Amino acid sequence: GDEIPVSHLPIGGVTPMGLSNNEKKTQAAEVPEVDMDKCTQCNYCSLVCPHGVIRPFLLDQMTYDIAPATLQASKATSSEQAGHYFRIQVSAADCTGCEVCVKTCPDDALRMVTQAEAVDLKHEEHWDFLRALPVREDLMKVDSVKGSQMQQPLLEFSAACAGCGETPYVKLMTQMFGDRMVIANATGCSSIWGNPYGSSPYTVRDSDGKGPAWQNSLFEDNAEFGFGMAQSTQQRRHQLHKNIGNLLKTTEIDDVPQLRGRLNQWYEKWQSAGTCNMLQNEIPPLLEEAKQAGAKSMCFNNVYDNKDMFIKTSQWIVGGDGWAYDIGFGGLDHVVASGMDVNIIVLDTEAYSNTGGQKSKSTPGGSVAKFAMGGKERQKKNLGEICMSYGNVYVASIAMGANMTQTVKALAQAEEYDGPSVILAYAPCIEFKNMTQTVKALAQAEEYDG
Repeated sequence: GDEIPVSHLPIGGVTPMGLSNNEKKTQAAEVPEVDMDKCTQCNYCSLVCPHGVIRPFLLDQMTYDIAPATLQASKATSSEQAGHYFRIQVSAADCTGCEVCVKTCPDDALRMVTQAEAVDLKHEEHWDFLRALPVREDLMKVDSVKGSQMQQPLLEFSAACAGCGETPYVKLMTQMFGDRMVIANATGCSSIWGNPYGSSPYTVRDSDGKGPAWQNSLFEDNAEFGFGMAQSTQQRRHQLHKNIGNLLKTTEIDDVPQLRGRLNQWYEKWQSAGTCNMLQNEIPPLLEEAKQAGAKSMCFNNVYDNKDMFIKTSQWIVGGDGWAYDIGFGGLDHVVASGMDVNIIVLDTEAYSNTGGQKSKSTPGGSVAKFAMGGKERQKKNLGEICMSYGNVYVASIAMGANMTQTVKALAQAEEYDGPSVILAYAPCIEFKNMTQTVKALAQAEEYDG
């Protein structure tokens, strides 16, 4: 590193995506192995995995016929996946050995094996074969536990602690919205594992190269930072909508018959994520045809120059409880009160995790943390009720281990809601030890709160 001149670094601090896939640390002494005879294909293991190293794969008959002889798969049980074989596979070289998947599996279908056994079981060969296959993301809806995990995770192999409670939520978000996701990330644990320079865990889809855009801001202004992103996108999309309305009143684009229909469809459904996802690929080539055919008015050029805005961006503001409850609370409150269509997720570890586990305003009363070794003297700040007091904010509290279905549904509803949404996601931290029991801790916390 000392020999690399500054002139060789990317201009503007842009980091290439998916670099964590190159590391293959092989850091775990033991990794999970699946028994496909016991597996009921629930995908719970994939959902809770902090590092995206255990995943479901689908193989059609032809592919299964040429698969390694040691690769065992079962016939897919979901009607949407009829005609396919189903396999759960672990990347032994990327696994941290946290055992969260093993403790979560309701079928006792996972067990820990040594790295030497993983070699004998052909983990690497199986993983490489399965990852080279097309990901069948079109067969199931993303707003279910199983369906969400059939999507390629666009957060993988991060440097987060083994058993991290934060990364499963963000990984899930990338599976549900990652192809159109823009993230403003507060400084903290999520910015450290989110983009250590030279090892970016955010990546892009195999199918089309699309993935989340991510940028880090400071503790004190991340909400405002994300708000500015959302304001800019909203203004540009409103202007594009207006310009398309004016363009449709002319005959300038009639040389390309399909273009008028597609633009009219977008004009009427421009706030529909599904419609915009489809049209973002269809309209730009038609605009290019129109330009070649002689379209050159100012109105046309304004549409042409802003064709990156056909997509309905999913704007997320991400940070921990130290940001949301304490240092960045003023900005978060301002953004929520604005009524802007932004999504906020608070990765609530109930302490300042990145700096060593100091108490925050999210730490429950009586809890032992640094600066509260005798037990915190005040109750936890009720951020949810504060946000709900505005009357137009979608608020949900989620704990993946307590209710996986509710976790997925809340994220889907928050993203769809036309207005500010706040998700309070309880995320156990290694500061409180025994991360193999992350999911159990989440369930116990929900029972206690109840």
